Amino acid sequence: MRRLFYFAGQALSSIRGSLGISALTAATIAAALLVSGFYAMALQNLENLALVWGRTATLAAYLDDSLPQSEWEETRAAVAGLPPVAKATLVLPAEALARFAARGPEARALVADVSADLLPAAIEVDLRAGFADLAVVERLAKELAALFGVSSVDYGQQEFERLRALLEVLRYGGLGAGILLLLATAFIVSNTIRLTVYARKDEIGILRLVGATRWFVRVPFLMEGAVWGLAGGGLAAATMWLAHLSFAARLSVAIAAVVGGLNVSLFDPTVAALVLGAGFGLGVLGSAFAVGRFLDVEEA
Repeated sequence: MRRLFYFAGQALSSIRGSLGISALTAATIAAALLVSGFYAMALQNLENLALVWGRTATLAAYLDDSLPQSEWEETRAAVAGLPPVAKATLVLPAEALARFAARGPEARALVADVSADLLPAAIEVDLRAGFADLAVVERLAKELAALFGVSSVDYGQQEFERLRALLEVLRYGGLGAGILLLLATAFIVSNTIRLTVYARKDEIGILRLVGATRWFVRVPFLMEGAVWGLAGGGLAAATMWLAHLSFAARLSVAIAAVVGGLNVSLFDPTVAALVLGAGFGLGVLGSAFAVGRFLDVEEA
């Protein structure tokens, strides 16, 4: 216990003696973690968008022109019998044309001379509440396309493919960029700790002469790095929380017209805990590397 108090006292004394450097280092860690934290939240929001898309997905199965009108209702009933389907509605060509014209004057002008006979009949499919996964939507689309009399199925697959590609880029490209950013931050922490170590090299030399082990010398610096890391992680988490309180509701309202039902989040307790843990790890890792290098040079 006496050693623990000694180590803590040495670490706090070093921090008090260099408050400017300590604050700058903590701010550097906070900036790196803030970028990583907001990246994680952006990825989480995009994944939530995919879930919302699945919950609100409406598929349109277009009937083949060669299918007799007498069989349209039979095909609709077959679609309604599929397990994920909550409702299947037959949309006649004239109704589809009227819906398009109701979008506004420009749409009305576009179809002013268009005959309803040129449009295919369609079956609109609404999913049950429990079938929210987009993988289910894709699988159902394939089943619909395989039904007799169905020529094509549309559920916004092109937009979904773009979203999925974006998620993949963020998962792998962002992960690599995040690792590089954290390594650069650890390098900065290491160099800052090295300055502190060199400022106390005479004290460290005396400790080594009287038999202090490498760990006895290291621990105060590791504690100092941990304090910097936790301070930076706490600052980053607090900034994310304040950003969530200030902007999340506004962002949700702003995109409601495009994607209804998506609640934008800029703070998550799990992400905040990871940010704190990463800050602690960055501080300790940078300190351990700096002190280790110094002791290796001194002993060489």
